[in-house]
Amino acid sequence: MQGQTEACETAATPELSGRAVYTEASFGFMPAFMHVNTRETHLASYLDGKPAVVHVLDGVPHYWVEAWGQDGRALSLKTGIVAGYMRTGHFYTLHDILHRLRDS
Repeated sequence: MQGQTEACETAATPELSGRAVYTEASFGFMPAFMHVNTRETHLASYLDGKPAVVHVLDGVPHYWVEAWGQDGRALSLKTGIVAGYMRTGHFYTLHDILHRLRDS
């Protein structure tokens, strides 16, 4: 029983397993960012390039960054970059997702 508990905790904790874990509750939606003018999209990722399970600014293109911290990490994004989610090659804002769920 203890082995099963440890395995579940490891699978649910990306920093322990070394990989991003997307649960069934995410329905395949992965955190991402999109430039509204160019429609360019990027999945959220950590500094090491691994997919992020939350919206983090570490993996966005440098030309999207408005302000940098003293540690060299992105603090804010330029106007026109929105957070959302990618699923099956399509970008969705949170507004899109909420309205589709309500309309279905």
